[in-house]
Amino acid sequence: MALSLTGADRYSPEKLPLLEQHVDEQVANRTWNLDANVALLRFYQFSPASVKPQLIVKILVKAIMQAPNPDYKYCITLLPERLQQVDESIFKAVQLANALETSRFGDFWTTANTCRDLLGSIPGFYESVRGFIAHTLVHTYGRVTKRTLADCLKLEGATLDQYLSDKCRAAGWSIVNTPAGDVVALPKNDYNQSVVKRSQELIRFEQVAPMLKAVTVGF
Repeated sequence: MALSLTGADRYSPEKLPLLEQHVDEQVANRTWNLDANVALLRFYQFSPASVKPQLIVKILVKAIMQAPNPDYKYCITLLPERLQQVDESIFKAVQLANALETSRFGDFWTTANTCRDLLGSIPGFYESVRGFIAHTLVHTYGRVTKRTLADCLKLEGATLDQYLSDKCRAAGWSIVNTPAGDVVALPKNDYNQSVVKRSQELIRFEQVAPMLKAVTVGF
């Protein structure tokens, strides 16, 4: 569905059913329209009686899937604090986002396990989240143990092995066998390498001339 969202017309009451329908279309088609979703959330701000929490939570979950892009922050700032607390599904979506943002991946999967029906109804959610977790690990560490990676991604056995095989082939990951167990070497980048920075300061002669004069007196 093509939406025309220009000027004040985007908040016209006639647009509300189209914006709400578009949320479900994005879920079904694995698409994302930040502009349309922000317009719907702003409409709900102006008309609290029209709020549909089941659509809001879908927007939030879809926004989480856009990480590391800041789309979730754009959306959550439009929701009243009260609504984030009183609706259980919205509250859990907020918990999921906060856990991911702070790299508390264990907490994320614990919360995700309590709302599997919701998350399972959003195609591509787990794939997108694992992509973000992998992105975070690559930009933080040069090497991680296979066990740590399994815990972060919540993958085990053949599924984990296939994931690693795909990453080794397409993303430059590699597996190193050590006496303590398998270690996954991640691609080097500007963020996961220790860099010693050297600075050079230009000192003018007139700055050191008095000191040199004092040292040479008596020679």
